[in-house]
Amino acid sequence: MTFADENRYPPPEHSAPWYEPYAQAPWDEPYAPETRRHGADLAALRSAYRLLRRISTLAALGSFVVYVVLSCGAPGLMGARIAGELSLGMALGVLQLIVTFAAVFWYGRSAQRSVDPLARAVREQAAPANGHTGVAR
Repeated sequence: MTFADENRYPPPEHSAPWYEPYAQAPWDEPYAPETRRHGADLAALRSAYRLLRRISTLAALGSFVVYVVLSCGAPGLMGARIAGELSLGMALGVLQLIVTFAAVFWYGRSAQRSVDPLARAVREQAAPANGHTGVAR
């Protein structure tokens, strides 16, 4: 039988917090010029990555939406024969795959040319400041 005031577990040996409660946090430190430069590089990296994502997503998704709208809105047009048994809908379906693969290929090449050099520069600037080598573990 246990009682309400009975403590079943021993008290912790170390009850102090693991951090210094009244010390200044690292994010409260004033900005140094290199920190502002690092922030500008990060902003440029985010902007380049955002633009790259938007263009490739709109290309792949936009072509798919056009295909679906034409399939639903103009079934007669999509069923029209182009050559032999090949219909316009079938040709646009194959073109949809080609556009999607082209968008993925373009994304990879553009990332190597525009985003990767910026990311490398940001990583090299941050490495001496915080001691990390930039290698994921």
